[in-house]
Amino acid sequence: MIRIQPSWVEGVRAAASAGDLHRYLQEAIKLEHATIPLYLTAYFSLKPGCNDEVGRVIRAVVIEEMLHLCIAANVLNAVGGQPMLDYPKFVPKFPGPLPMGIDRDLKLHLAPMSLGQCEAFMDLEEPEDPLRFRAVEAAEESAFETIGAFYEAIIDKIRELGEPAFRSPSSSQVTASWFRPTELFAVTNVASAVAALELVVQQGEGTATSPVDVEGDPAHYYRFSEIKHGYRLVVDSSAPGGFSYSGDQLDFDASKVWPLVIDPKPDRYKVGTVARRMVDEFNRSYTTLLKALHETFNGKPHQLDAAIGLMYDLRLQALAMVAEPDPADASLCVTPTWQYLDPTG
Repeated sequence: MIRIQPSWVEGVRAAASAGDLHRYLQEAIKLEHATIPLYLTAYFSLKPGCNDEVGRVIRAVVIEEMLHLCIAANVLNAVGGQPMLDYPKFVPKFPGPLPMGIDRDLKLHLAPMSLGQCEAFMDLEEPEDPLRFRAVEAAEESAFETIGAFYEAIIDKIRELGEPAFRSPSSSQVTASWFRPTELFAVTNVASAVAALELVVQQGEGTATSPVDVEGDPAHYYRFSEIKHGYRLVVDSSAPGGFSYSGDQLDFDASKVWPLVIDPKPDRYKVGTVARRMVDEFNRSYTTLLKALHETFNGKPHQLDAAIGLMYDLRLQALAMVAEPDPADASLCVTPTWQYLDPTG
C-alpha cells in the first residue's frame, strides 16, 4: 500500500485518547482521496471502446479508494471527530508526493495512462512485503512504513482504548446501498471499527499469505501488476506462491489513449476561451463533489449516492474536454486540472 513516513505510525501508537487519533484519521481521509485524481486522470485518458479491461481495473480501484475514504470518515465520526473535505488544502498538488509525508522520492504526476504510469501506481500501492509470483520482479527495500502499517496501528490503538473511545450514539455514519453492506457499514464500537479498517488493509495490499482480499479480488498492487504483465493473476498450483500472471490476457494499447497534458494548470488556458470554460466547469464540479462529500460525513449521510454520482458527471465533462485540441499545442487535448475553486477567492 501507500508508503508514509514512520513518524505517522509512531504518532498513532503514542496516542493517549480517542481525540489524539482525530488528526491521523483526518489525514487518512486526505490521503485516500489524493489517489483519486491520479487514477481518474489515467481512466479518463482511455479512448471509449478501447482498453476496456484496463479501464475496468482502474475504475474498480477508484471505487475502493472511495470506499476507504468513507470508512476512515466513519471511524473518525465514531470516535468523536469531524471529517473535513471542503477546503483548498484538501486537494493534492501535482507533480509531487502525497499527504502524510509519503516517500519524497516518489514524484507523482497527473498523466494519461501508460505502462510507466502503471508502474508509478504500483510503487504507490506496494505492500510492505509484496508476495512474489511468476513474472514479478523483486522490489527494492523501502525505508518507509506502508499505509497498511498505519491502519494496523490505528486498529491496535482502538483495541487498546476500548469502548470508551466511541461516541454514543455515534454520529453521521454512512451506510449506502451503492457499496455492499459487507463493505460499508456503521462504525459504532471496537468490533465494527476493527472490521472496517481491516477491510481497507486487505483491499489495499491483500494479506500476508495471499494477494487477494476476503472477497477474492486482487489487492490494488496486484491489479496494477496485471496491467503491467498483460495477464490476470490466477490461482496456479504449479507456481511458487500458488498464483501466477497466466490468466486471461489484459492487453494495454498505448496508441488508444488521449494525449493529455501532464500536470496541467488552469493558467495554461486563457480566460474567455472554450478550453478555459471547460477547465473551470470541471473544477467547479470537482469542488461541488468535495462539498457534497463533506456534507455527507457531517450530518447528511444519505447524500453519498448523489455525491458519487457527481464522479460520473466528471467523466462526461472529461470526455468533452479530450475532444477539444489544446490551444497551446494542437497535438494534445484540453485536460482536467483538478483544482479547488475557493468561493471566497
